[in-house]
Amino acid sequence: MSIHIRLQALRNARNTLLRQPIATLLTIIALAVVFALPVGLFTALSNMQRLLASWHDQAQISLYLHSDASPQAIAQLRTQLRQSPGVVAVRYVDKQQALTDFQRYAGMTAAIQTLGENPLPASLIVELDPLAQSPAQLEQQLQQWSHSAIVSSAQSDLKWVARLQAIVALGTRAVYILAILLALGAVLVMGNTIRLHIEQRREEIEISSLVGATRSFIRRPFLYQGLIQGILAGFLAWLIVAVAFAVLQGPVNHLASLYGTQFPLHALSPLEGFLLVLISAALGWLGSLLAVGRHLDNTVS
Repeated sequence: MSIHIRLQALRNARNTLLRQPIATLLTIIALAVVFALPVGLFTALSNMQRLLASWHDQAQISLYLHSDASPQAIAQLRTQLRQSPGVVAVRYVDKQQALTDFQRYAGMTAAIQTLGENPLPASLIVELDPLAQSPAQLEQQLQQWSHSAIVSSAQSDLKWVARLQAIVALGTRAVYILAILLALGAVLVMGNTIRLHIEQRREEIEISSLVGATRSFIRRPFLYQGLIQGILAGFLAWLIVAVAFAVLQGPVNHLASLYGTQFPLHALSPLEGFLLVLISAALGWLGSLLAVGRHLDNTVS
């Protein structure tokens, strides 16, 4: 019997929405835009973090080795570095390779030749994920590695990593604040929509109450209206984000090609899209619940 009542309430909610297709469509579009904006920003921020994480060849620490460092000690330190958190790769650069690179990039072949010998030390180049650890943790790692017995000195530029992480943290917090504000807006939009439906059906509600209808029976169709509109808005928001990233993929490909690379944008995964629909359905239900709890009392009384 309970299932039959719930199905009847669901059909009632569906019929109510279909009787006002324009108003229902506008509400769903408004909610979809509200949901799509923070979700799109979250997805864009995720893509940016993925791009920044690929810049590990730019976040490097150079550990210059003593000239008498044994191959066994170098191999042991290299293994230790690879196992450290945030380390993407460790490259060994011997003295000859260091000299070749210096001559190629600095253009000082003649000056080096006058010295008669190679003055450059061998080194270990540690490539880092710039977002894996805080600048303080990176600095602590640098101090620990520089105190190794075979390391003569260390060189790094961690200031740009600190700036990068500060920008990402600021963007993340701003998106969270925006998401909370827009979620509140979605609840208010749904609450106002349900309030209008209650006002339109005031006489029907009063008659139902007089003939013995319970409060749960009266409010259930309104809750289902919010749930249905929330689900449809979630799917539409998912579609909006997918289309937006598909449109942006072309310009992104062109920009990446100018730098000789590729960067495919990642939109919402099926799991993330399903989570978006669940959240939008929950917000639709919540907005309806708040509106029904407040306005239904006035109508029934």
